[in-house]
Amino acid sequence: MMPRTLACVVVVSVAFCELVGLSSAPAADATAQTPAPVIILKLDDLKFTSASAPIAPRWLQLADYIQKNKLKASIGIICSSLENGNAAYVQWIKDLHERQIIEFWFHGYDHATHKVDGVDYSEFTGRPYDEQKAHFDKALKLAEDKLGFPLHAFGPPGGGTKGTCDANTVQVMADVPAMKVWLYPQPMDDVGRELEAKGKVTILDRVWAVNIENPLFVPSLAKLQAGYEKSAAQRKYFVLQGHPTHWTDEGWDQFTKICDYLTAKGCVFMTPSEYVQSMSKKSAGDRVPPSGK
Repeated sequence: MMPRTLACVVVVSVAFCELVGLSSAPAADATAQTPAPVIILKLDDLKFTSASAPIAPRWLQLADYIQKNKLKASIGIICSSLENGNAAYVQWIKDLHERQIIEFWFHGYDHATHKVDGVDYSEFTGRPYDEQKAHFDKALKLAEDKLGFPLHAFGPPGGGTKGTCDANTVQVMADVPAMKVWLYPQPMDDVGRELEAKGKVTILDRVWAVNIENPLFVPSLAKLQAGYEKSAAQRKYFVLQGHPTHWTDEGWDQFTKICDYLTAKGCVFMTPSEYVQSMSKKSAGDRVPPSGK
């Protein structure tokens, strides 16, 4: 028979261990419930360069970097380039699509500005609904015909002095069947919420302080890091915009440091459609097919 004093010690020890276990469990659960935000790299302005060098060197470097580091990214195609691009240009896009590491998205038909009453407008501002839809239709058909897969995400091109999209763009996004994801050019607003509430298009919005470039065309780890530390706890994802063909070698170095920093933070890199697929059915349903399907 165990002595009474020893029995009391055993009981107290077991109770203490159970108490410690119970008190530490919630902390572990809390940590598990707050994963680092997903990172969606939104890289703009892919276009055909020349017959001898159809892909700009920085794009080649970028694709190689993404693959070697087991990341994911998305690239916006200026779709008129599919009209004049040669077979090597088109094949490069197809090959990356097949590897499922990069999602290609619609970044305008021509990315050109136009004038209305002497004022410069971007491709998707200052145009009536029919003209904007014609740009969507022509570009998306080019992609399907030349590449053999549809584009499901849209990011409006910049330029001009009146923003990048307007009410007509919103209506076109609601009406064009292929368009499922909008890489929104700003933080979420009432217009974006209203469109998303209709159930067809998912809005992936921006946080200005958390971006590759700050200012435009100049990648900065320090500025991204400052914004990330302030905002990460409130976000499930960040869309980070960049223009690789505008980066200097120092800019490229800053970009790779940004990726290293975010990887060390535990962030997972996804394509836009992949991220939307990963969202709960309550928030995203089955609205977005996998990229290229």
